[in-house]
Amino acid sequence: MATAKDFIARVNKVEGVSGCLLIKQDGTLVGRAIDDPENYTILMQISDSLSREIQDNIGASNCRCVNYGCLGENQFLVFPIDHYLLGVVATPHQNRAGMLDEIYRLIGKVTTGQS
Repeated sequence: MATAKDFIARVNKVEGVSGCLLIKQDGTLVGRAIDDPENYTILMQISDSLSREIQDNIGASNCRCVNYGCLGENQFLVFPIDHYLLGVVATPHQNRAGMLDEIYRLIGKVTTGQS
């Protein structure tokens, strides 16, 4: 199984990704390829909590990704992975579908399917 450092390096190489980080659900930083990860960790935790609450209230199965628009047309995406959260800064004007497919493929290689 890949280490967190290897996983982050692979995600960071995906076309359209300009940085990423991996945290535990409690906010502990596990790995990063981004400046100022503390600017993102609280947003990731809040996103995870709110998405779980919304899912519970509407009876949805699971959340694959939460997407935020940012200044300068960048987007910040949060992916739940078992008891971790992956945050990705996506650059504008990229093949978003291709980028997401590749990230989901990489997540599929490391996930156990547990929430």
